[in-house]
Amino acid sequence: MKAGKLLASILVVSMALPMCACKPSSSKVTDDQTEKTSEKKQTGTIPTDTEDPTDTSDGTETSSEPSVPSTVTDESTDPLVIYGYDKDFEQTLADYLTDIEYEYVLIDRSEYTKELNNAIVLGEKKPDLFMMDADNLEAWTASENSIGIEQVGISRQELSDQFKYTYDAATNSENSIKGLAFELQPSVVFYNRAEAEQYLGTADPSKVAPMVSSWDILLEYAREVSMNSEGAKKLLADRTQISNVFWAAHTGSWVEDGAVKTDSDFDKYVTLQSTLYHETLTMDLPIGSTEWQQAIADGQCVLFFGSLKTASDVIGYVPGHKEVEETTTSTETGAETTESTTVPPETGWSIVPAATPSFDGGMWLMVASTCDRKETAGKVLRTLTTDSTVLTDLAVKGQFVNSVSIMEKCAADPNFTSDFLHGQNPYAVLVPEAKKISAPKDITIQKYAVAEIDKLLPSYYDGEIETLDELKELFTVGLSELLGLS
Repeated sequence: MKAGKLLASILVVSMALPMCACKPSSSKVTDDQTEKTSEKKQTGTIPTDTEDPTDTSDGTETSSEPSVPSTVTDESTDPLVIYGYDKDFEQTLADYLTDIEYEYVLIDRSEYTKELNNAIVLGEKKPDLFMMDADNLEAWTASENSIGIEQVGISRQELSDQFKYTYDAATNSENSIKGLAFELQPSVVFYNRAEAEQYLGTADPSKVAPMVSSWDILLEYAREVSMNSEGAKKLLADRTQISNVFWAAHTGSWVEDGAVKTDSDFDKYVTLQSTLYHETLTMDLPIGSTEWQQAIADGQCVLFFGSLKTASDVIGYVPGHKEVEETTTSTETGAETTESTTVPPETGWSIVPAATPSFDGGMWLMVASTCDRKETAGKVLRTLTTDSTVLTDLAVKGQFVNSVSIMEKCAADPNFTSDFLHGQNPYAVLVPEAKKISAPKDITIQKYAVAEIDKLLPSYYDGEIETLDELKELFTVGLSELLGLS
């Protein structure tokens, strides 16, 4: 795609961003670096995967929104300190924070939340802003180590063009939005066209979509693939990837009146996973492993669930660069001519919606409780998550940005058709799904619940747990212990 033509077709805005007048810097926190205790010592911690979740009570969310101060000011003139785990984000800051002095502190992903918490509580170089991933978003949303966007002068009304699930997922029990999504990862079904043609009988997205539109139907086509290939090919490389998509539709609470409860989704999930296991309808490979990725790339299975980021990592997806032919009129002859373009060979993948709208990642920006440059922090959040010029430029570069209007225009723009996806515009599928995503209630508790179910399933498969009722009983006991319920 050509940025100039896209800009004309999307927003007709100027991309002439100001020349950089700031003095950015970057530092890297390594394992052997130790932060000293500062005089402004903070309190509070962020739960890790091995700690108990925080609050399991059925507190009622207040309907009122936190008020936005009439004025927000900086209390310091020091460079804004931004913590992150993504090396590429450093270039994003350099491109768009052109009039702000800042320092980007890059931390290894495996140590990120630990080092970030230490920096807020004990560190000398305290963050003003920090990035957060989807897995840890809820814990940091509930933490006192982050503050609401209203405290940096941003109102909920300013988010009217953002995808609703992104700020719902970062809203705490007091209705304060604690983070704004910078990069989105809505999830769909990617399928191998050649394998679908051979074992499902079609590679046409309009015909494949109904085959994965519900879990019962997907189960039938999993059987069909296994039968038609005599067991050599499977619909999926594993059963695990179903979990995130399945539970994205769960709306019930796992705890009521201080006690663990199960509903019909529990039964459906166990039945689905048990059937896939007993009928050997998946390859049973560890999700994300080298073998798992190879099985997908080599066509040993037909499809997988994921975002464009997942597809980039697993099958080498790249943004489409196909330029549509344009008809012009010669000023000399008045005859119509056509700009020629080379159409690359068709590739072997297409996408369709999954049974449930979901997301498999993303990146949020949050304000630290230690922030002493609130006015500037608010400016950065607006620049990176609401500024139409910046977001349009990011969309040109292939990022799924947090603007419904811009992504809808990308979905309608023929310059976004992808040869990798057999001429599909991925946003035409992804944007409607992203608009339907809802943030699950009690995300942390749900994570614990699903992990407990999956831990018990092998014993259910081999008959050690004999009945579904027994499985539910063991699940209730296990989750109650995890949550500290009597």
